[in-house]
Amino acid sequence: MCLKTLGFVLVLFPGLLQAQGCDPPRLVHGNFLPRQETYSDRTTITYSCDNGYKPVVEGWWATSTCERGKWSHEPQCIDESSCLPPTIPNGKYPENSNGWYEAGSILTITCNGGFEHQNQITTTTCGNGKWSSAPVCERSMSACSAPPKIPHAVIIHGYQEVFAAGSEVQYECEDGYTAEGAHNKKSVCTQGSWTAVPTCTNFCAVNTDDNPEYISVGTVYIENGEEKRVECVKPHSWSLEQYSKVRCINGRVEATKCRNKVEHAAASVFDSD
Repeated sequence: MCLKTLGFVLVLFPGLLQAQGCDPPRLVHGNFLPRQETYSDRTTITYSCDNGYKPVVEGWWATSTCERGKWSHEPQCIDESSCLPPTIPNGKYPENSNGWYEAGSILTITCNGGFEHQNQITTTTCGNGKWSSAPVCERSMSACSAPPKIPHAVIIHGYQEVFAAGSEVQYECEDGYTAEGAHNKKSVCTQGSWTAVPTCTNFCAVNTDDNPEYISVGTVYIENGEEKRVECVKPHSWSLEQYSKVRCINGRVEATKCRNKVEHAAASVFDSD
């Protein structure tokens, strides 16, 4: 049984290694070196094209590398009148699956959020291997820069340098801090500026539901250094203190206890001694 299992592993292992290599590219109207039956992983070939053709990447020659069974780009030689994908800063367009565009192709450019077309030009045309004057996407006057940084907070949004008008971002305070009694707050890009942003401050959270001395009102948030009154439960025996003073000191709660007549009398006797 052991010998059969070992033989099975030995047969599979070379196949796994071979699967990581690449077959020779099918390059039409061009030549490449070195020529081999198979190429191991990380092997690089160089290729050039016949007259009237050019590589599918910039330059009159190109390289491609075998990476886990595939070439880093499929070596191709295309007609010199065709165009490579244009570079449109802050703009996008439909991508062609073969990585290039035939002569006469027309692309419609869409500007990214926060940018708009300059001079209302929105298309570019491929001719003689070059694109006509490409549209320019310039920053909109109503767009906003990156939202302001707030100490002890993060923004629940991917980073970007420019935001379109109407964009919203949400701030969330780190643990132990709060924004006006809440954990997050939104800011909106309006006419080039962000609406008011929160300030995250250190706070204490007093849960009255878990404290039998207090009338239940849920969680009370108290900023660092602030003092609040929390109403005490008032059955017949509770008559001296109607409120407890609760103070927040660096995230720690200090409070005066609710007291009844018996506790107060005992404390008075003790103090008089």
